[in-house]
Order: sequence, then C-alpha cells, then structure tokens
Amino acid sequence: MGGGSRSHGTSRRAMLGGAGALLAAPFVGVVPRRAYTAVDGPAVAYMKGRVSKDLFAAARAKSPESFLRAINRHADLKAISTYSLGTYSSRLAGNMGARLNRGVAGFMARYFAQQAHRYPVERADIKGEYAHGEDEVVVQTRVHLETGSSYSVDWLMAPQGKRYKIRDVRVYGFWLSPFQRALFVRYIAENGGDVTALLAALRV
Repeated sequence: MGGGSRSHGTSRRAMLGGAGALLAAPFVGVVPRRAYTAVDGPAVAYMKGRVSKDLFAAARAKSPESFLRAINRHADLKAISTYSLGTYSSRLAGNMGARLNRGVAGFMARYFAQQAHRYPVERADIKGEYAHGEDEVVVQTRVHLETGSSYSVDWLMAPQGKRYKIRDVRVYGFWLSPFQRALFVRYIAENGGDVTALLAALRV
C-alpha cells in the first residue's frame, strides 16, 4: 500500500487480507510460559456464567453476528480500541471514538467467525484465575476442538462494577491485541496518518 494516493476501497481489501497473516500468528506455534497457581475467584465465577455461554454459543454458530453480540456484551471495547490505535489514539475527535468501537467490534467478530470454521470448538474448561497487574485478572481455559486436539486460551479481564470485561485474549502464549494494533497502526501510517482511513476500512 502506498499512502493516501490509493482509494480506501483498495486499501481496505489489502488490510483485511493481511489480517489473516497477522492475527493467525498465535495458532502457528507454542510459546512456553511460566506456570501459575490459578484459583477459582470472582472472575472465574463471572466467566462461568453468561460470558462462557455467549462465547460458546458464538463459537458453535460460527457467524460474525453471533460473535458481535458476545463482543458488544462482554468486551471492553473502549480500552481495546484505544490500545489498537497506539499513538494515533490522540487523533480521535468528535464521534470517531464511538465509530472506532463499532469498527473494532465488527473486525474482531469477522475474524473470530473465520477462526471458528477452521477450529470447531467442542467444549471449554475453565481452569482458574490469577492477578495480572494492579486491576486486571487472567482467566485460564482449555479449549477442546472437535478434531480431538486442545489448546490453552487465557482471557484478560478487568472489573467494571459488579461485572468483568474482556480486554485481551492469549492463545498459545500470544496476546492478540498487539497483532491487531500492529495491523491498524501500519494501515494508518500507510494512509498518511489519517485515522478516518482506518474507519472507512472498518466499514464505519
């Protein structure tokens, strides 16, 4: 891609096409990580409720619409969106933040639906939780596929009142949000630093 001289339509196809290469990276190899003593705490209890039901239903439905409902209900979209823009987050103005939230939700929903077709989920076992930083917690799960294989999935969650919101997902030791940020920041840079180019590519 070559900056602002190309149309957003062409750039959009290139960006979304490149999403597979960046975001599929967590499925390529296993990175060992240190062992934690996980416990059953409030985040696990919350995950075992509506969150796991909605996520499992979305994984079984394998549709962007089903994942979008789960993402809108349980993801901390403001935090995810702000992080995804890196230093370009300071360029958000007016209703651009709300548009970005919608675009990021749709982008993730389409990606997860695509992965659900490639990796059909049979069940997920919630293993426990451990503190991460000052106000976040990681909930550990083991996802079992219909093929008989399984892998670890960790959910980074933050308390919001009596609820928890998901801020990131780690698969095989890789957090997904840095891959998404790298994709978005590169796209904005290649479009002359224009954040609205990303919004157009995200269909909002």
